[in-house]
Amino acid sequence: MGILNKLLRLIALGLAVLLLTADRLPEDTAWGMWHYTALSLPVRLVVACLLVALAAGPINDAIRRGVANLWNRLPGRSRPHLWFAALALVSGVLFWVLRIQHLRWGDAEFIVKALAYTGADRPIWTIYNWQAPLTIYLHAQLWLLLNPLTGVSVGTLYATTSVLAGVGFVYILLNLSDCLGRDRLEKATICGLVATTGSIQLFAGYIENYSIMSTGVLLTLYLALRCFRHEVSPAWPSLTLAVANAFHPSTIVLWPALLYLGWWLSRKPTHGDNRLLKVWLRLILPPVLVFLGLALFMTAGGHSPLAMLQDDRPGGADGIPFVPLFAVTTEWQRYTMFSLAHMIEWANEHFLISPFGLVLLAGAFARLTVRRMRGTTLEQSKGDDDGGIAAFLIIASAAYLLLTFVWNPDYGMRKDWDLFAPSAFVYTLLAGYAWMRSQDSESPARRLSLARTATLVIVASALHTAAWIHYNTIPW
Repeated sequence: MGILNKLLRLIALGLAVLLLTADRLPEDTAWGMWHYTALSLPVRLVVACLLVALAAGPINDAIRRGVANLWNRLPGRSRPHLWFAALALVSGVLFWVLRIQHLRWGDAEFIVKALAYTGADRPIWTIYNWQAPLTIYLHAQLWLLLNPLTGVSVGTLYATTSVLAGVGFVYILLNLSDCLGRDRLEKATICGLVATTGSIQLFAGYIENYSIMSTGVLLTLYLALRCFRHEVSPAWPSLTLAVANAFHPSTIVLWPALLYLGWWLSRKPTHGDNRLLKVWLRLILPPVLVFLGLALFMTAGGHSPLAMLQDDRPGGADGIPFVPLFAVTTEWQRYTMFSLAHMIEWANEHFLISPFGLVLLAGAFARLTVRRMRGTTLEQSKGDDDGGIAAFLIIASAAYLLLTFVWNPDYGMRKDWDLFAPSAFVYTLLAGYAWMRSQDSESPARRLSLARTATLVIVASALHTAAWIHYNTIPW
């Protein structure tokens, strides 16, 4: 068993310990695991025992054999997309049944009140708002249309679109994992890691502006992957990301990765043709056209792009977007950039949204670096596109992680956890991909160890997220 697999098993067993001791920790500095305390002690004991049991080989093997036998007996395995669609629909039912039952996080309470206001002095930004243009407009118009007929609330509309976005997310994730993995183990591991992130809460009837854009982020990654394989035009991931920008501008951080895709596609232009020009036109035209269309649309509604410099400026209530370097100067700032308080908040955020993601990412890349220094290379069964995909995901993950570190959450990271939650989908995908590519797939013993560790990690992550979703089903 490699060092990374041993470390991951220790972390999974550490989760079992935290399940039993979280209520003895101070909530303010351990909020990333505080949702464990919503479980009764008997439930926490059962979950902890399950994790310990999974660390043992025989029980772990029995569970994997059971899952494999179930898969082998499924009819229509030659048409996996039908099963992907079925699983996505089932996930939608679960998302709805387990939907959030409070308005504690982010701007949920403010959004519900603002969009339901019907006074003659209703502000224009409750319909046209540059901070989440299409998201706000969609829900405002749905409420204005459906509320008089059905009495449906703004919260219910947000919950519905959240679940629908989740159905799309799961379907895209299954297809993405199917493309990215080289065999069943890799596909299942990549899918399992992303599907069990704490950020999945965004699809459980979540009331905020981050659900639809998260599905757009994953669709961008999927289409970019297919673009690296020369299966689709670069216009498609570019258009998808441009539309995601229109739903929420925080997704702009993915453009460096898309620009890398453009460079990768055009790095070997064929002599005598316009390949370079075509690639960059297909990459650049979609965001330009989408922004122009959005600007015209918002201007027609009385809220031109100039509003981004006024009422809708980035940076929240104080108009200061970044965590201060040296001193806190407003009530909307909590700490300075490199203070211990910021580090604790950042660690809690990423433990909540992806308990294994950053450790797995660091460990996998350390192993890849060692292998490269020793002169060994990764098995690449799908050609040199694998190197491009890895670099693309690294750039996307680095940009999103940088955003989570430097951007100032007005309410503090705990209340504003959802602002940074989509980052977990990106870097956990990279972590799973790098983990699989860092392993020796030719050694049966190492492959068995990898399968056992992957099962333990995915189950531990799923239990962590299940506790988080349960925590949010409790009304406040």
